[in-house]
Amino acid sequence: MVIPLEQIAKIAGLAGEIMLKNGAETYRVEETMEHIAKACGAVKVESFVIPTGVFLTVHDSSERMLTSMWRVRARTINLDRVSKVNELSRRLADKRITFNDAYDILHHIDLERTGFSLVPSMLASGVIGGTTAVLQNAGAFEILGAFGAALTVRYIAHVVSRRHGVQITYEFIGGMAAALIGVLLAVLYPETNRDAIIIGGIMPLVPGVAITNAIRDVMVGDLLSGLSRGMEAALTAMAVTMGVVIGLAVHLL
Repeated sequence: MVIPLEQIAKIAGLAGEIMLKNGAETYRVEETMEHIAKACGAVKVESFVIPTGVFLTVHDSSERMLTSMWRVRARTINLDRVSKVNELSRRLADKRITFNDAYDILHHIDLERTGFSLVPSMLASGVIGGTTAVLQNAGAFEILGAFGAALTVRYIAHVVSRRHGVQITYEFIGGMAAALIGVLLAVLYPETNRDAIIIGGIMPLVPGVAITNAIRDVMVGDLLSGLSRGMEAALTAMAVTMGVVIGLAVHLL
């Protein structure tokens, strides 16, 4: 069956869009789009991906070409979806799945609700904060304080995101909340290690995946995407830092 260029671009572009907005590296998005397009019958494929958009050009055997673009406005980290799209591209390339089935699966991946609900996410964030406090040689009280601070930060992120707030907003508020919790506990119990609580509290906000992807993109030559992701990670770090500074400054007033 000969698949029209429009349909080839549609399925390859959808795959790239899903991967990009769920935290995949630039080179991985481009490679997956090319594999899917060629598996569907494209003779030549050119793809270009930046953090805010996907560009794709496909050619058929008659030298006809089609260029399409998909704008990506919101991004998150959901490696489960990235893995599912990768697996689908392999199945399509091995002819283990038809074009129509592959498109339906991609559409389902794009719309499905994945990830954990609020309570497990808050508990996981609390565990991250508590274990980080352990690395700071904190005692049992500081570990509990860091657990509560990280849990609170995750709840703030959930509330702000639900109200369609920008990411930098909950990063700033979360950093300030973690600092205020650390300061409050240190005032009530002077022997408390305030820094361990604050460091543990802000750990859920640390842009680890963004920094890793930025370095990875730069290393493979995707300088534009690497610098963009690096700047995004830097803004996150700055927002968290300013929140912590303001929270600490309240104690000095």
